[in-house]
Amino acid sequence: MKTLYLLRHAKSSWDKPELRDFDRPLNTSGFRDAAIMATRLESVLLEKGEQLGVILSSPALRTRTTAEIIAARLNMVPEQLQLEPQIYMASSGRLMQLIRRFDDSIGAALLVAHNPALTDFANEMSNSSLENIPTCGLVALQLPIMHWAEVQFGDARLLTEDFPSESEAIAERLQQS
Repeated sequence: MKTLYLLRHAKSSWDKPELRDFDRPLNTSGFRDAAIMATRLESVLLEKGEQLGVILSSPALRTRTTAEIIAARLNMVPEQLQLEPQIYMASSGRLMQLIRRFDDSIGAALLVAHNPALTDFANEMSNSSLENIPTCGLVALQLPIMHWAEVQFGDARLLTEDFPSESEAIAERLQQS
C-alpha cells in the first residue's frame, strides 16, 4: 500500500497585479494556512506511522513556498523537495504520469499543485465528487499498489480531506462557547 497526499498551494497575493501568475507570492493568510496545514499533516503522518519520502511541487512561487513550509515543518532534507515544471498548468493525466515515476522505496508522497487539475486528479483517482479543493486543502489517498508505476485512476480510496477553513470554524465555535 502507498499513500498519496495532495495539497493545493496556499492563498496567493494579488497586491502586485503586474506580476505573472507564476510569480505570485503567498499572502499573509497563505503563510498562516500553510503553517497550520503543515502541523496537521505532521499529526496525520505521526498517527499513521508514516514519513513522506518526497514532496513533488510545482515551481510556481506560491506553490514552491507552500511546499517549503511543509518540508521545513517535517524536517525533510532539501533533496526530498523536488520541483517539477510540468505540474504548473498540468492536466490530471500529466499528474498521473509524474506520480508513476516515484521510486518504489517511497511509501508516502505529497504532491503540491494547482487547481483545477488537483481537484480533477483527486476525483479521478478515488471516484469521488469533491467540488473543489480550496487553497491549502489537503486530501489523502490510499493506493492499493506496491509499485508507483501501477497506480490507476479509480483505484484509490479517499482517506481524508482537511481544509484550513475547518480550523477557523472550530476556533470560532470554541470562542463562542
